[in-house]
Amino acid sequence: MRLRKHSIVSRLKMSLSKKGKMPKFIPNNLGRQRTPEQRETYRKASLRAFKNGTRKSWNKGKKGLQNSPRKGKKYLEISGENHWNWKGGITPLKTKIFSSFKYRQWRSDVFTRDNFTCQECGNKKSGNFEAHHIKSFSDIIKGNNIKTIEEAFSCEELWNINNGITLCVRCHNKITYGRK
Repeated sequence: MRLRKHSIVSRLKMSLSKKGKMPKFIPNNLGRQRTPEQRETYRKASLRAFKNGTRKSWNKGKKGLQNSPRKGKKYLEISGENHWNWKGGITPLKTKIFSSFKYRQWRSDVFTRDNFTCQECGNKKSGNFEAHHIKSFSDIIKGNNIKTIEEAFSCEELWNINNGITLCVRCHNKITYGRK
């Protein structure tokens, strides 16, 4: 027995409305039965498209796809000095120091020594702690005339744990910028 389209649609609407999941769009061809001739025509068209290469195989997926911009020979050719936006390697010294392993280790040692507690307000619950140099970081850089990352790594004053203090973000902003 062949069901009419409107009866299938109305049954679908009723079942979904009871569940509270009414779709915004119901396709026009819902419940439409194709004749065997139509099915054969669509099958042949699909095979033709697949043989011509205009239609990809469904089961292949994206295996071996290498169009990622960061992979392959093409990316390596335009990185570094060959890139059109290269400015001669001018990453600021401060950025190099703050992204180094030695700085992360210094910061971790300060937090551990202070037991992950803000030394200004005693806050233990805040997860946003910052390591603050008691003698200013920029004063140490200027005072020791540090120009390269190697000079920064060899400067003992910069990595002295006694020159660091653990502060929460609020207290750090208060001390550094005079903000509340």
